[in-house]
Amino acid sequence: MAGLLGAMSVLARFGGGGGRGPLWMFPIMFVLGVIFVFAVIWVIFVLVRYFYRSEIVPGKVALQTPLAIAERRYASGEISGEEFEKIKQALIGG
Repeated sequence: MAGLLGAMSVLARFGGGGGRGPLWMFPIMFVLGVIFVFAVIWVIFVLVRYFYRSEIVPGKVALQTPLAIAERRYASGEISGEEFEKIKQALIGG
């Protein structure tokens, strides 16, 4: 009888708890909850950073100068060499 009461005492403290679940699981659930919250925050951060970077690229602004646009148009054949030189002189020489 004493063994049965001892087992019931252990179950009530660590395994039973009247429907609350084992008491030793509360710290584990807390740690897993904190890890889950940080994982969700990290995923949101990575997604925002990815979409923000795809819109603004620091190197792109420097490449879109008027001279760079004229060079690109000359390279693609949109303007002739004479037109490119005129644009270049107007931009550089004034």
